[in-house]
Amino acid sequence: MALRRGLGIVLTMVLCVMLGACSTGKALRVEVPAAGSPPSAPATKQRTVTTEEAESWEKPFAPAQIRSLLLNTDLSSLRADGADPTEIHEYLSTCARCVIALPSHEAAGERFQVYSVSTAGDSYSFASFVVRNDAGTPRIVLAVGGSDIYLISGSDGSLVAQESIYEPQDPMCCPSGWSVRLFRYQDGRFIEGDTFESPVDYAETEGEK
Repeated sequence: MALRRGLGIVLTMVLCVMLGACSTGKALRVEVPAAGSPPSAPATKQRTVTTEEAESWEKPFAPAQIRSLLLNTDLSSLRADGADPTEIHEYLSTCARCVIALPSHEAAGERFQVYSVSTAGDSYSFASFVVRNDAGTPRIVLAVGGSDIYLISGSDGSLVAQESIYEPQDPMCCPSGWSVRLFRYQDGRFIEGDTFESPVDYAETEGEK
């Protein structure tokens, strides 16, 4: 699991650097690995998250509140093939600790909370949500689903949705590639932009260790 997520973060960073010709004319900035980590190294050595940081991600709305919100929300507009809203509801109804807080996101001077719905066993994320504080009430403003999908802050109020691409023969540890979807914050909402895909060369990655 650590290798899978580490490779994904590295590839996300590479793709973001290459996307200098996006709509704003600026490359996305993803600040996940620890300072000083070489760009070619798997990003398993990430910056240590403090307890205070982790707790801040769960404010003002705690995971239990987001779980309740999701259970009472129509998720039929989830932006991904293969993400069944009914299955998400069924999973949440039996798993009380499967809503995980991610680093919060800021856009246009507004702070948003980011949460993922992950399996209890291996933290495999199959849906991520952006939540706005609407006068003290949580409101979902972006919902994305997919295979091992995570939302990471980019520049200029943008979000990067990183997702694994699995072929039928792929084991869970080793997807064939990665997909990156860009979301721009405009006029009070997140608008989906371009999608980019990249294969994974595991032989090359092993050689760089």
